[in-house]
Amino acid sequence: MKLTNLDVFNHSPGKLDRIQPIDILPDSRRWIIKLHSFFLPIAARRHRVRWRLVLLIMAAALVLSSLGAAQTDAPGEPVTIPGAEISGWGQVDKVPARFGRPSGSTPKVPAVLILHGSDGVDGRGAFYAKALQEAGIAILEITMFPPGGRPPEGVRATMPHALAALKWLAAQPDVNVQRLGVMGFSWGGMMSVLMSSELIQERRLGKDVPKPAAFAPFYPTCSNLHRGFSPAAARMSATPMLIHVGTHDDYEEGERSCDPLIATWPEAARKQVTVHYLEGATHGFDLQMPKQFYDKFARAGQGGMVSVVPSPKDAAEAREAIVKFFVKHLKP
Repeated sequence: MKLTNLDVFNHSPGKLDRIQPIDILPDSRRWIIKLHSFFLPIAARRHRVRWRLVLLIMAAALVLSSLGAAQTDAPGEPVTIPGAEISGWGQVDKVPARFGRPSGSTPKVPAVLILHGSDGVDGRGAFYAKALQEAGIAILEITMFPPGGRPPEGVRATMPHALAALKWLAAQPDVNVQRLGVMGFSWGGMMSVLMSSELIQERRLGKDVPKPAAFAPFYPTCSNLHRGFSPAAARMSATPMLIHVGTHDDYEEGERSCDPLIATWPEAARKQVTVHYLEGATHGFDLQMPKQFYDKFARAGQGGMVSVVPSPKDAAEAREAIVKFFVKHLKP
């Protein structure tokens, strides 16, 4: 939490104190919240007014700080997960995460692993996590890298993080390992698709690691996956999968960008996948702030500008669909 542009004009006798706008700009959220300019008389109540202003500013900062944390971090307790290694892909020593159980007294609950996008943990996981917990499903959101720290090696560099998370969930006495789900955004969405392949499960994650019962990738850049996914695609498992992607996603080619990728999967896998094409939606439609940036992986790897336009309506409908999907297949 940063407080910037906090300027209090010096007062002069007989004049008014002016409090300039306060811009509160959390680093990874890019929210701008302003306390608009106002004027207060000085005179004999000068010191009392000053204290009121201080308390007002402090209260606003505390409220906004709490709101930012609630929006950014998934509900739950912070945990540190022991690391893991995948031969040829890399290793991680430890994985910071947040684990949240649903309320209630069920001895064993299903759980969903949440994998963030290229900007790190940015609030998208929290948006879905709260609804999943309310539906009786535990959540584990892991941190694979900080904002701006996307590994140049690609998603294989963060697969050890997902492996460590699955092993950790399997070791929890209050988690039903037969009812695990995985969801991810963009970078994490690509990981979610890959983790559904029997080839990845057997050769990379390991046969002793629990196999998730449902996958929900968000805008997983299907066009890029299609270019280099052939070996894993031939062994895609017949595990239920729900994909959300916008028809105006700048990472993709065409408005039904996932169809060519899914067409390469075995018939049993194709029957288990559902794609929700969101008309007019962009990449990251469930983010809170619009942005535009260049990415060499845009346009199916040709490179280009990527526009992100938040769509609260699509985000709300996607959240509802995700909860129904995981409730159906994880049976809380």
